[in-house]
Amino acid sequence: MWLDNVDAFRHITPGRLALMMPRCPDPHTWARAFDDAITRFDVPNVPMLLAQVGHESADLTQLEENLNYSAERLMQVWPSRFPTMDSARKYARNPEALANHVYGNRMGNREVGDGYRFRGRGAIQLTGRYNYTRFSNAMSDPTILSNPDQLLRPTMAAMSACWFYVNHVPSGADVLLATQRINGGRNGLTDREARYERALTVMT
Repeated sequence: MWLDNVDAFRHITPGRLALMMPRCPDPHTWARAFDDAITRFDVPNVPMLLAQVGHESADLTQLEENLNYSAERLMQVWPSRFPTMDSARKYARNPEALANHVYGNRMGNREVGDGYRFRGRGAIQLTGRYNYTRFSNAMSDPTILSNPDQLLRPTMAAMSACWFYVNHVPSGADVLLATQRINGGRNGLTDREARYERALTVMT
């Protein structure tokens, strides 16, 4: 059991993080990573950030986009791209081919293989060469582009999430608006709302 040192954490302690994200595999490491990232990017609404992160990453247990779909699921997720079973079978259970197909020539992806190379990673699933490049510039770290798997580790996973949040979610946004800016729709809105209420309680 860890002991919170409140003097060492400015924004989120391991104990509070564990209460907000009970499945978090290492609250101390993740609290340190997010505390530093929140400070660096001056995140204005920490409970909202952590509520969104908790949903997007399943309590920081999923840091990479799952692209291992069945043909049937591909037709549900991307009906315009996979209108028939035949069109979906080629990409079923083939994450690399799928990412290159659905993300190719989009989101700044311009080179062969960019779709998979810059697939969703991190605590808020940074996706596409365009976003990776902007994040790389914000961090003054070109190795993010040459080694994007850095976003699978706590420090860069947290940094990328906070960078994305402050660049996409306006200050004062409610849960719906924050969800739309992060997810593009209303996916998981009920869970996000519950997480936000829990975060407010824990951090009060």
